Amino acid sequence: MLSNVNRSLLLYLLIAIIVIAVLVIVIGTIITIIKSYRQGEHKAVLVTLLCIAVAAVSWIFNMGWIRFIMTLLLIPFIHAVIFFLVNIFSAKYMQKSKKSRNIFIMFCVTYLLFYLLLPDIADIGEMYVFLGLIHNNTFSYICYSISLVAILVHIGLLILQITEIVKIRKSIK
Repeated sequence: MLSNVNRSLLLYLLIAIIVIAVLVIVIGTIITIIKSYRQGEHKAVLVTLLCIAVAAVSWIFNMGWIRFIMTLLLIPFIHAVIFFLVNIFSAKYMQKSKKSRNIFIMFCVTYLLFYLLLPDIADIGEMYVFLGLIHNNTFSYICYSISLVAILVHIGLLILQITEIVKIRKSIK
């Protein structure tokens, strides 16, 4: 069925979908920043956006086969959306719970550690890490181990943060 459709039409449709998705993300982010600023939660939102920006820069400057495959699978995009949404929801409750604030900080630290220390490989040469600045297999293996631990802790903190939000919401009601 799709073989009968003009290729340029499919290309335009793909471009339109990407443009609409980017617009929705940008407009949603701006609305979230405005709402959080009005409610006094803007610091958490700005920290979250800064973490996502640092992770994106790390992703771009350390691009290799591992990150290329993960990008095709949309892993960094889905992870950034989940990270953003969970932090936005937890920002409402950070003032009510010191534990929630500490989980938020560790959640951001583990997010950054994963992206900054995840090594990558090219077709030739040694593995590289930390924005592509360090080319050393031994150091890359150490960074990979730290990155793996960071993502596992990050997943645990995600679960802990969601349960903490639920507890605080129940105590408020």
